[in-house]
Amino acid sequence: MAELNSLESLQALYADLLALSEKKLSSIERLAVEIDAHRRDFKNLLDKKPRNEQSRKSLGTGKLDVSGDEYTINEEFQQGALQLADELDLDELDAARVFFEAQRESDASGQPALTNSIIRFHQQRKCVLDCICLILQLSVDINEDEQLRADLRAIVNDIVQPGNPPLRYTQRCLSSMSDIKLWLQQIAEKLSGASVLDKLQHVEVVQMVEYQRVSLVKQHESLAVILVYLVKESHSVMADFDLVLETMRKADKYDNLLLHYFPPLATFISRFGGVDGNLTDARALNQRVFQQDDEKPWILPYVHAAFRAWWLAEYSGWYGENHDSSVPDNQAQSEGEQRAQQFKSALKDGAFDFILSLSADVKPVEWYDPARLGLRQYLQRKSPVLVSDSIPFSEIFQEVLMELLETFVECFITNLPDALRNLRQDEDEQRQLSPNHEHDPDLEKFVVIISYAYDGRPKAALEGFWDAPDGALIGFVHWTSKRASTPLISAFCEMLQAISADEECATAAHQFLLDEGTQPSGKIRRTTSLTWNQIFKELTFYSSQIRDVPALPQGQTYRAGKPQTDHVEKEPDSEILLECYLRLITRLCSESTEARIFLAQHQSFHITELLFQLASSAIPSRLRACAFTTLRSLLTNKTKEVGEYLWSALDVWISGGYSPGSTMPKTSSSSSMTTTAASMGAILKGLASGFEEPNAFIQLLHALVLPYHDDSGLRDDLPFPETLGVSTRQPGIDPYIDFVLGQIFGNRSPEYSEPAQLRLLQLSCLDFIATCLDSFNEDLVIFASQSNIVVDAAIRASNLQNYVLLHPFSRVMEWMFNDKVMAALFAAVHQDSAEVNRVEPDSPLMLCLLRGIHVISSILELQSTYLDIIRPLIRSIPNYRRIPVSNALFGCFEDGVLNHLVIFADLGRYCGTGHPQLVLSSLKLLEKLSASPTLSPSSGLNRGSDRNKALAALDDDADTISKILLREIESPPDHNQGPESHTYLIKVQILDFLHACLRTAPNQPTIAHLLLGFRCNNNSLSVDADSSFSRGVSLFHSILEMVLVTPVSQDGLDIASWLVSLSYKGMQVLKELWSSPLSSLLTMAEMQANDAFFPLFARETVIQPEMVWEGLHIADPGFTSSPSASCLSNFLGRRSIVLQYLSAELRQVARSHSPSLKQRLLETLLGSTTVDDGEKVEHATIFDLFDFMENDFAAPPTPPQLVWFKDVGVHACLDRYDDLSSAYDLTKAQELLLLRRAEYTHAKRLENEQDQVRLNVEAEGLLHFMAQDNEVKCLNASRVRVLRSWVQLALLMIENGDFDSTARISFVLRCLQTIMPRTESDLEAVPEATELARLAKALIFSLDFGSDSFKQGDIGDLVSDRLYHLFQVSLRAIITLGARVELKALYYDISYRYLAGMSDVSGISGFHRRHSIQTIKAAGERLIEVVCDDAHAGEPTCRIAALLVLGALVKMGRQENSKYMVESLARLNFIGIIVDSIQHISNDLRETAVEDIEMQLSYCHAKLALLLQISQTRLGAVTVLNSGLLHSIKVSGLFAVDPDLGVDIQGPDAVNKHYRLLAAVMRVLCASVLSRGSQNQQTLEQGRRFLSENRLSILAVLKKSAGLGHTSGISQQSIDDLADSFMLLMSVTGFLESEEQTHQKKQAKIFTAFT
Repeated sequence: MAELNSLESLQALYADLLALSEKKLSSIERLAVEIDAHRRDFKNLLDKKPRNEQSRKSLGTGKLDVSGDEYTINEEFQQGALQLADELDLDELDAARVFFEAQRESDASGQPALTNSIIRFHQQRKCVLDCICLILQLSVDINEDEQLRADLRAIVNDIVQPGNPPLRYTQRCLSSMSDIKLWLQQIAEKLSGASVLDKLQHVEVVQMVEYQRVSLVKQHESLAVILVYLVKESHSVMADFDLVLETMRKADKYDNLLLHYFPPLATFISRFGGVDGNLTDARALNQRVFQQDDEKPWILPYVHAAFRAWWLAEYSGWYGENHDSSVPDNQAQSEGEQRAQQFKSALKDGAFDFILSLSADVKPVEWYDPARLGLRQYLQRKSPVLVSDSIPFSEIFQEVLMELLETFVECFITNLPDALRNLRQDEDEQRQLSPNHEHDPDLEKFVVIISYAYDGRPKAALEGFWDAPDGALIGFVHWTSKRASTPLISAFCEMLQAISADEECATAAHQFLLDEGTQPSGKIRRTTSLTWNQIFKELTFYSSQIRDVPALPQGQTYRAGKPQTDHVEKEPDSEILLECYLRLITRLCSESTEARIFLAQHQSFHITELLFQLASSAIPSRLRACAFTTLRSLLTNKTKEVGEYLWSALDVWISGGYSPGSTMPKTSSSSSMTTTAASMGAILKGLASGFEEPNAFIQLLHALVLPYHDDSGLRDDLPFPETLGVSTRQPGIDPYIDFVLGQIFGNRSPEYSEPAQLRLLQLSCLDFIATCLDSFNEDLVIFASQSNIVVDAAIRASNLQNYVLLHPFSRVMEWMFNDKVMAALFAAVHQDSAEVNRVEPDSPLMLCLLRGIHVISSILELQSTYLDIIRPLIRSIPNYRRIPVSNALFGCFEDGVLNHLVIFADLGRYCGTGHPQLVLSSLKLLEKLSASPTLSPSSGLNRGSDRNKALAALDDDADTISKILLREIESPPDHNQGPESHTYLIKVQILDFLHACLRTAPNQPTIAHLLLGFRCNNNSLSVDADSSFSRGVSLFHSILEMVLVTPVSQDGLDIASWLVSLSYKGMQVLKELWSSPLSSLLTMAEMQANDAFFPLFARETVIQPEMVWEGLHIADPGFTSSPSASCLSNFLGRRSIVLQYLSAELRQVARSHSPSLKQRLLETLLGSTTVDDGEKVEHATIFDLFDFMENDFAAPPTPPQLVWFKDVGVHACLDRYDDLSSAYDLTKAQELLLLRRAEYTHAKRLENEQDQVRLNVEAEGLLHFMAQDNEVKCLNASRVRVLRSWVQLALLMIENGDFDSTARISFVLRCLQTIMPRTESDLEAVPEATELARLAKALIFSLDFGSDSFKQGDIGDLVSDRLYHLFQVSLRAIITLGARVELKALYYDISYRYLAGMSDVSGISGFHRRHSIQTIKAAGERLIEVVCDDAHAGEPTCRIAALLVLGALVKMGRQENSKYMVESLARLNFIGIIVDSIQHISNDLRETAVEDIEMQLSYCHAKLALLLQISQTRLGAVTVLNSGLLHSIKVSGLFAVDPDLGVDIQGPDAVNKHYRLLAAVMRVLCASVLSRGSQNQQTLEQGRRFLSENRLSILAVLKKSAGLGHTSGISQQSIDDLADSFMLLMSVTGFLESEEQTHQKKQAKIFTAFT
């Protein structure tokens, strides 16, 4: 064998070969390299070196060479390798290499290393064989490219060249098959030997032995198929044929291994005995074949007989019409007679019995077909039985064998016509001579062999029969159908239905039966080919005879001879003939529209009436089941007319209308119908026994409840007449539903001991249940309440109320809460995962599982509609009463799930069965169950009944299921099939399940945490010391590894949507973990331990203009209406989560005070990562990852011009009703448009074909618009999210960067350079503009304007340029943003910081000051107006920011000696407004809620700060004072308040706030007085008057400032500031001197008065 670590590469090669066969290979060059790499594997086939003493000694040295690398191995490893060598009889060093490769799988699988090694060994052997088989198959496929076939044939020729030892390749194949047989015998001996009896107690040992047995049998089968291709391509010799014959001669049991030899045997016969070979050699070989009988007898005679018959069929071709003339005629005649006798002898020995068994046993046995089995049991007198432990045969083996059976059939018909005629003649003679004697029906067997050979293979049937009108096969069909006996015509019907497996073949068979002939009157005699007329007459004849008398037991055998009128009812032939007729009609009606219409509309033969009459007769259950099945076939692609007719007929039949002697009318519309519900119940109860009848009847009911073929997809009709049963019961089909669910599914399921029957019956019931649920359209109820469409007038049902009342949905849902039905449902989905793993994807077990899981999922989705809307509606209708379902014990479906929690473990284990559809369905259901509030964790303490039920259910299985999911996540992606590959779909569904589970309960332990590898405690998570998580081999680590290594593109430019989606979904799972407080610490620690930060950032793909997104460039006009938009959206979503993680880790590292690690992270973000060896790797920077803003998708698509749908309320189709920012549900939208179309149709507004076309075009345009609008919304939302994440990361870098002054300025400049183009252009896109402004604000606020860096010439100018640009953008934003308050506030803050910062550097020499008042003038008066409006009437935050900007502008004007700002404010009367607002401060504060006091005070201080800036100029002071500053202060009453008695401000620290407010007012007053100057006596007088009027308040403040009086709880600083202001005003105004003079004058007046 090849290098023993090559299993993965072999599997990749097989995947590519399979893709090549399916025309899906993405790289032929890769395939060529892979084949060359494994040629040695193919040449070696299954050769293995046996145990070797030298190798054992070499292993004992403790050294092992693996692919050129030497490893040191310990004693434990050596013992494991030796045990493996003993188990496999394998060279010890080779065993050690296998053991080494299996080590890494042991942790992942949870199985012992020895078990994994054995599995790996057999997997590699099987994979080698599968690859060889595919190469051979492709090399002979005529549909493949000729050059490719030539290349593959060259490879095959190279592989089969004799090597060392020089053995033929076919010889080595046969030798390997013999070795496998010996190996299987040894395994059987081990199991039965006393030495291992103790080991049998361990399930793992038994399972491992069984795995080896199954794998070896499959390898044996693959070798047989390889042999077939090798023999066909002449890579064999006669000696190989002899080996096969010798092996089969010694075969002692009919098992898989024996059956595997038949395809090579048949190929050898064609190769050496057929007409393509050499006649001389064939004659010699023929002589040998028939001389060996006595010398070397075969252990199994019937196998020998089959070989002889097959040989004669091929060999006789030499003596047909084109036989070799070298054989004299008399000799040829003699030899022909001899061959005929030999063939007859072979038949007598059971040749056809065995070939019939061969053709039947190779087919899957799960599908139990009673009628076909009955026919086969009658025909086979001595049929061998395949051993019970046989392994199902692969599809390729079945196909190869069936093709060879085709050859045998054609050879027998063509080459042995006399033998064929003799068969019929002999049987006819036997019937005439001994009518009561049983004879061997060899001709019938042969006909049934044909039916098995062609069944399910319509292409072969078309080419062999119907497309060759002059061929031998169609000639045989005509010959067989003429004057055939009852058994023969039964077999013929079986053959005819087998070769009618599609529309074309079935129509051809129908045309064949239309070939009418003259029919004699009287008794039934077949004188011509079988025709429809003959079938109709015999059906009528036999059914009329059989329906009035009891039938004999089913097991009675056929009796030879023609049916006699007086005892035909006793003839079992007639029953089987009826079955075969009905099966033929069933097949033709199911497949051919022409045949179905012919039968339904036949003038004289009423098949429906006949079938119901037959079903009413005392006939065997199997025949009645056939009648039901034929009725079902009439419903194929059913129309409303056909469906309602059959429902009516069925209702008559179930009421006894078709019973013998009944005079009841045959339509349910008759008013004379008097059948009671009790009699209907009795008939239904009679159908409930056995298997065939209830199964077929339920399948008929299922066909009846299926939607009509012409259903538009709206599901708005009832599948039965609304008046069905109205005269005897509540209208509807409740009795039938009660039969299926109550009598069969709920009660009968546990009674079936035969698994095959139970599964088929369960499948039929589940199909019925699923259709009843799926065909109900809950959206109709929603549209009736949320749209303007008149649903009653639009739907096909008479009205919505009848639709809701009569639809089977409600009754089925009612039954779903019954305890027995629920138990049966969960029993159907509770299967042994090992058995599930073995079955085929289309087996009844698999389909039953899938259907059961689908039903549970549908119930969970629809139960809210049923419980909240449908059930209350039904109960509210007074005249509608239905019999309640008994034992409906559960209030909701999840309550029933609590009694069947094993479903969690079952669904998890099904994920490891290897059936993709089952895996996907199981994961989807797990997702729904884990999201249920009843089953998921509550918000309590998870004790008692509050404990997470799902977690409890998985206690014992979590580790196994986790490993199953891990293997799926780690499976390599299939680049050939991409998003269609099962590998990808399963990975996505696993990630969706985990994400949904984590998101549903982010702060509680869930099954997702358990499966990811965490230990789930009551309300916390932990990691066990020796767990898979702590060893780094958990599901969590697999997902992390997948995220880190999965590329989003194959070549860096062509972005693949499926790869992006996979990585995105993995990141979503990780985000839920690191962002939740429950798991954040553990997750972040593990991701840091795996250095996730560096590869995530360094490998991030930078968006380039030339990139192709799922086939389209971003600039392509059709981009937003294609899957490319989703690709980009997912890419941005993934980028957003990556940036969020980078932020989270940077934040955590900053908090942990790890300066070296933080520095390394920052270096990585700035484009340079230091790897382990100290080398620096350059890559993209954080600024390069701003690439997502280069393209604009903000503009929504243009809505289409609507005429027909202009008034449709599409809001009902939004995910969130009436929220236009949410996406449209396109399924609902399509239904809504279909409803409107139906409205127009019912109103007869679409009778013009052109109107129909215009409406359809308009509907398509509207749906296209909605889809495009969804994509644009999604793109914009994704871009906002990634922008928010990018800004957050940049903010963290600013906050935690520890930059020096120059580095900080450099970082700020790069940030501004990156964002400024978008900042300018994105003002209309508010969410994006807000994020950009938030970052710009943080950048400008992070700068130290007084640092030395601003003094440096070049960098100072560069900073000036960038900041001035930002300032200009801010001013423009303030003018244009209008009512977008939050964003405008950010630009106010930026402007304020710019103005304030620039004032700090204004004195630095050489600094180019461009922030002069001219900038404001250039912005226009509109700027001042907007700012003043915002400052006066804006939102609180915006008002304050605007006031601060105005203050900074006034300060700037003052510094530049400009009066522009003050004059502008005065002209707008804004100063007067601000001054006037002072008098309302007290009232405003009293009316402000406590929680808003701080904001109100900030607003007051901002106004006063602005007045302070204005007052510091002479013009401003004049304006302020002239606006009534002192009057406003007086009216406000601020200084009249005694703080000791209480203030107007509510909340804590009120007095301090009051004093700070007074100080702010005083600063304005002082500034105004000072600015007017000491020469302005009027102003001074006003100041003195203010002081005089507030003398008491001033005195109180001065006392407290001096330490006198009560100051507890009052800030001394606040008092001192206020006292200083008072003292300043006193000093400036000369208040004390004025008071002194006034006092002296008063004293002088007093003294004057007394003198």
